[in-house]
Amino acid sequence: MKHIIDHTFESDPHEVVTNPDFSALDALYEGRTARYGDYHAHSNSGGTSDGTTLPTEWLQAKHELKLDFVGLMDHRQVRHQYLPEFDPSFFLYGTEPGGKWTTEPPLYCHYLMIFQERESLERVLHQFPDEFQFTGGVEGHFLYLPMSREKFLEIKDAVLAEGGAFVNAHPKQQIKSDKIEDFYFGDGTAIEIIYTDSYADQLNPHTQDNYRLWLDMLSADMRVYNTATADAHYQPKNSGANTVYVKDPICREYVQRLRAGDLNSGYVGIKMSLDGNPTGATVPWQEGMTLQVKIEDAHELMYDPDKKYRVDIHTDKGIAYSAPLTMPFAVALKAQKRRFYRVEVLRDEDGGPAAIGNPIFITK
Repeated sequence: MKHIIDHTFESDPHEVVTNPDFSALDALYEGRTARYGDYHAHSNSGGTSDGTTLPTEWLQAKHELKLDFVGLMDHRQVRHQYLPEFDPSFFLYGTEPGGKWTTEPPLYCHYLMIFQERESLERVLHQFPDEFQFTGGVEGHFLYLPMSREKFLEIKDAVLAEGGAFVNAHPKQQIKSDKIEDFYFGDGTAIEIIYTDSYADQLNPHTQDNYRLWLDMLSADMRVYNTATADAHYQPKNSGANTVYVKDPICREYVQRLRAGDLNSGYVGIKMSLDGNPTGATVPWQEGMTLQVKIEDAHELMYDPDKKYRVDIHTDKGIAYSAPLTMPFAVALKAQKRRFYRVEVLRDEDGGPAAIGNPIFITK
C-alpha cells in the first residue's frame, strides 16, 4: 500500500473488539466540535512583518476557506496582537523567533511561541533581555540573536510556564543536522510535519522529511507532538489545516489542545481513547486496556467523499489495524503492551496524508 513516505511498516495485528462500548471515548469528546485551522501563518501587520496579507484579509478569507483559527506568528514584534482587527476568537497570540545556537557547528533554528493570553509573549521576551533585546510596548521589536542551546531550552520552559505551546517550525528545512537530538526540544513540545504551500503539494519532500524525522523521534522515545502548516505569507491558505476538537472556539482552548497534544494534523478528525485517556496523554500500561477510535468529521472543502481513503492504526512495532475509511468509522482494539498508539488517514491515490494523529504514549 502507498504511504506518505517510501517506507514499509511491519505488521502488528491486534484483535478487534466485538460489540464495543464507546462510552469512554464519547465522554472525552462530549460537547466538543471539530474545528480546523493553521497554527503558523503570517500577515502584513506593519513593523517588521514579512507577510503580504492584511489581518483583515485573513478575516475575510476564513469563510471562503472554512477556517476556524489561524496563528499569526509575525516575526520580531508583538504589534499584530494589538491591532483592532485582531480577533482572539480567530487569531492566536504568538510569534516566530529564530536564532543561531552557539553549538559546534552552529545551528540555525526557527520556533513558535504560542500563548493563551496576549501579555504572556511580552513577559517571556522581557525575561530574556540578552537573547531578544526586546524594546517593549505595543510597538516593541526583538532580534534574532545567537544563544546557547541551554538558554534556548530555558526560553522553552518559560513559554510552557506561561501556559503556552512551543513548536519546532519547519524543522528539517531550518536545522541543518543529521543528529535527531538537535531537533528535540523536550517532551510535550511539537514539530511541524505536514509542511506545504498547497493542497496538491501535501506530499512534497518537506513533508516527507519532517514526517520521517518525527517517526525517528518516536522510535527514540521522544514524546513529541505533530502539527501541520502552510506557513502562509502571501495569501490565505487552508492546506496546512489541523483538526482540533474544542468546546469553545477561542484562542485559549486551541492553545490548550496543542499544548496537550490533543489534536491531529490534517483535515480529517481523529477521535482516540485508551481506556478513557485522550490523545496526547502518557498513561501507565495495564492489562486489559482497550483502544477506541472514531472518525466522523472532515473539512468540507479539503475532504473528497468520492475518493478512497484508508485508516491505519500504528504502534511502535507496526500497523495494528488497517481498513478502508467509510464515515462514520468506529473500531475498538484489544490493546497490547506497546510504547504508543496513533492513527493515520491516508489517500489511496497517492498515499498522502489526510490526517496524522498524535499518539497516546504508554509507560511500562
